[in-house]
Amino acid sequence: MPNTEEFAITALAEALPNGSVVLSPRRDGSWTATLPDGSRRRLVVSWAGYGYPRDVQRALIDPEVRAAREHGDLIVIAAHTVSPGARQLLRSEGASWVGRDGSAELRLGTVWIDRDRASPSRPADRPLTWSPARADVTEALLAVLTERDPATAGASDVPDVEMVARLSGRSLGTVAGTYALLDAQQWTAPGFRPRSRVVANGPAMFDSWSRWAGEQRRRFDGFHSVHRDPARIVEQLGEAFGDELVLTGAAASELSRPTLTGGWVVTAYVASPDAWRGIDEATRRARLIPASVPRIRLAPTTPVIERTASIVDGRRVAAPARVYADLAAGTDREREAAESFRATMLQVLS
Repeated sequence: MPNTEEFAITALAEALPNGSVVLSPRRDGSWTATLPDGSRRRLVVSWAGYGYPRDVQRALIDPEVRAAREHGDLIVIAAHTVSPGARQLLRSEGASWVGRDGSAELRLGTVWIDRDRASPSRPADRPLTWSPARADVTEALLAVLTERDPATAGASDVPDVEMVARLSGRSLGTVAGTYALLDAQQWTAPGFRPRSRVVANGPAMFDSWSRWAGEQRRRFDGFHSVHRDPARIVEQLGEAFGDELVLTGAAASELSRPTLTGGWVVTAYVASPDAWRGIDEATRRARLIPASVPRIRLAPTTPVIERTASIVDGRRVAAPARVYADLAAGTDREREAAESFRATMLQVLS
C-alpha cells in the first residue's frame, strides 16, 4: 500500500471512536465500513495531499471518487491538514474529510464526527529567517521533490540528510538544523515510518523560499548580442561556455513549457572552474559586450544550482524551483510565464 493510502486510512481510523465503525479492506482497493447498526457500506478514501482547495478538487474529480458518489458509497477525503477554503468546498459537496492533524468532519451513516485540530504543536511564532545556507538546503530539497511524480508513493517524503548535504554543498549539521526549522514552521512533519519526514505544506515552504530567493541581489551581468532570436542566443552561449552553461528563467522554461512569443532576455548561470574571473575571456569569445539594457543575463553558479541541474533537449537547465524563482523575479512577462510554469512543472508544490 503506498504511503499516501496508509496516511489516509490511518488518519480515518484514528478519528473514529473505538468500536464505532469497523474498516475492512476489499479486493478492489476500497474498504467496507461496518456501521453501529450492523449495516455495511463500501467506503472510498482518497488522499488530497496538502489539503488546499486545488488538492481537494483534484480528489473529488478522481474517477473512483466520482463513481463512488454516483453509486451512493461513502467517501472520505484525507489530507495532511485541510485548509479553511477546502473545508468549505467539501461541505458544499457534502463530502466527509479527515486530516492527519486530528481534525475531521465525518458523516458515515449514523456516525457523525466534528473535530477541530487536536492541539498540534504550534507553528513558530515568527516566520523562518532565511540565510544563504538555509536557502541552499531548501533549494536542494525542492529539487528532489520536483523530480517526483506527485501521484506516486513517497512523492512527499523528505530526502535524507546525506543526499541534501551532497546536493546543497552544505554540512550535515546545517541540513539537520534547517530540517528542524522547517518542522517548526509545520512545512514538514513526522512521516509514517520511524525517523522519516514528509512535506506537510509544500506550497507555503516553496512560496517563502522563492520570495526570499527573488529578493536577493544575485549578480547578473547584462550583455548585448547581435542576435535577436533568443534561441540563437542560447546556441551562441552554448558554443561559448559548453557544459559550464546552466540555463534558467525564460531560457529554461521555454524548453519545457513554451509560452512566450517574440524576444525575451536569456538568463543563465556559468559553472566555470575559475568562477566569475573567467567571464571576460568567454564573453569576448562569444562576442558579447556589456549592456545596461541586456539581451543576456549571466551570473556565477552556486553548488546547489550546478548539482541539481538536469539536461533538457541537450541543454543544462536549472532545477524547476530555481527556474521559477528566477522567472518570478524578472519582468512582467517572465512573472506571467512563472505561474504557467509552476502549474505544469511544479505540481507537487502547487
